[in-house]
Amino acid sequence: MSALTIFVRSLPADASNDRLEEIFSEIGPVKHCFVVKEKGAEKCRGFGYVTYSMEEDAQRAVREVKDYDGQKINVSVLIVNVCLMFPQCSNEDLKQTFAKFGTVLEANIPLKPDGKMRGFAFVQFKNVLEAGKALNAINLKEIKGRQVAVDWAVAKDKFVATQPGAKKEEKVAAEKAAPESDSEEEEKVEEEEEKKKPEAHSKNKYDAANRKPLPSDINQGKTIFIRNLSFDTEEEGLEEVLLQYGELKYIKICLHPDTEHSKGIAFAQFKSKEAAEKCIADAEDESESGGIRVDGRKLNIVAAVSREDAVKLKDKKVKTHTGTRNLYLAREGLIRSGTKAAEGVPAADMAKRTRFEDLKLTKLRDINVFVSKTRLCVHNLPKFVDVKQLRKLCLKAAGGGNVVRITECRVMYDKKPERGQVLGRSLGYGFVQFQEHEHALKTLRYLNNNPDIYGNTKRPIAEFSLEDGKKLKMKEMRQQQVKVCLSSVCVFVMIKMKSNNFLSMVTRIPPPQPQAQTLFHAQTQPQAQTLFQTQPQDQKQGRQYAGFQTTPVLEHVELEDGKKRRKVLALPSHRGPKIR
Repeated sequence: MSALTIFVRSLPADASNDRLEEIFSEIGPVKHCFVVKEKGAEKCRGFGYVTYSMEEDAQRAVREVKDYDGQKINVSVLIVNVCLMFPQCSNEDLKQTFAKFGTVLEANIPLKPDGKMRGFAFVQFKNVLEAGKALNAINLKEIKGRQVAVDWAVAKDKFVATQPGAKKEEKVAAEKAAPESDSEEEEKVEEEEEKKKPEAHSKNKYDAANRKPLPSDINQGKTIFIRNLSFDTEEEGLEEVLLQYGELKYIKICLHPDTEHSKGIAFAQFKSKEAAEKCIADAEDESESGGIRVDGRKLNIVAAVSREDAVKLKDKKVKTHTGTRNLYLAREGLIRSGTKAAEGVPAADMAKRTRFEDLKLTKLRDINVFVSKTRLCVHNLPKFVDVKQLRKLCLKAAGGGNVVRITECRVMYDKKPERGQVLGRSLGYGFVQFQEHEHALKTLRYLNNNPDIYGNTKRPIAEFSLEDGKKLKMKEMRQQQVKVCLSSVCVFVMIKMKSNNFLSMVTRIPPPQPQAQTLFHAQTQPQAQTLFQTQPQDQKQGRQYAGFQTTPVLEHVELEDGKKRRKVLALPSHRGPKIR
């Protein structure tokens, strides 16, 4: 049975072959169709088959036909499982086909009592990840020239336990075809009965297989939750690493229900609480060589919690804002017309708010512009408000006290303020920058649209300021250059001062005494000894002697008013050193 045949379910009890053909022939030419009826009666069993001449018509019927005389029906393309009545395919051929995706433990094609194939097969892999890869690769592909459908299987004992009437349906499966159907159609009915059992059990067989309850020991603390697993990690590889901490009851890697791929998380249960605690303690080692690693990835391991606790933790999780532009703050303080917050706001203020919002959106189109977290822009200020009043108001709004720090506060004027001149006319807005984001947010919410500050007609419009990243970088570069220049000047001055101090220390000697000069010129022996004997005394007083030193002689002239001034010496009469 190929993709030309569609399977129709949820048919009413009075459904007939003629009416079914009439409905589906509107899509395209129908090769043949029939409904499956109860044995010895005209009552429909609720399903039937329609075979088209073209595959496009079958696909279109699946999309467009939704009801049978007002009753909703389910239409799907029927693709029978592995090797429907195809004797060339054996268990060994099937095993070789699936072996390239992993280790195949068993491949079995069920047979009827007469030796004919039932039209489906079971393939068991050693690992669930390998089975998932095979499912995605082989599904709707051809094996031995026949297109097959591959899906997850359900354990027979569990299915029989939930379907008490399954055995009865299986016995009469070969007798369900309508009288007008040929032998091929009889096989279709019987094979569909085999397929109907898992379909009735669950719409998603994979979900049904995964509903197996795992041992719960949340209160005992033996189960761990593992994150940051590699998508290629298998349960065997993870088990080898965890066994060094103690014996395990199970390891379960969580798979995505749609892709059948690993989610990167897993659960593992130890037989002892001590082993689980030791594993968690080793995983918390944050050193470069510490922690537990599997397939090159450092695992994040914590104690598992119940599903109810996990939901509570998820609800309590605080949403963190990502990104460096702080765009979530751009809407802080926004008031839309028609909302409750806009009640009582003058029309002029609403027009200003609309204009400011449009301007803000235009500026934010530039990726270099971001929203400051600590700097506020306050519009709609009265003309008499100056910097001192604005600072005082913002300190009060932020709660006051020594904790609040305002690093910048300015009111914009129509001309640049200059020292000694009268300030120009206020433009009605200003900027306030806080040290902490919490204080800025508190101030914004207090000032924005507050009629109690400057009256109902002058409600402040407060918002977080927009900053240009490029301009801030240029400003920072200029400040760095100024710091470098200042530091170089300071170093030069310090070096100059140190050099002057060094020279003064080197050349510092006691001033020459007139008596000593007389003795020197007279070259008398006793007096010369007296001169050199005074040197150690000067050194004891902290003065250093380093040879001869010329001391400038300062002469002063008395003026008529009794004051003194320095005498102006005459210029030298010739160039070069003066020779005496």
